[in-house]
Amino acid sequence: MSALFEPFKLKDVTLRNRIAIPPMCQYSAIDGVANDWHHVHLASMARGGAGLLVVEAT
Repeated sequence: MSALFEPFKLKDVTLRNRIAIPPMCQYSAIDGVANDWHHVHLASMARGGAGLLVVEAT
């Protein structure tokens, strides 16, 4: 199996794999507050199996 899909220890955190989703500024926050769109968008990526998901800053 590829190392990409093996667990990875990052200091005190063990990631399920080495797949990371970088922050993406979608410019959809209203007054700097996450809304339903963000919850659906981020949850879909988390359910997709990425080991690390970095949230955006708008």
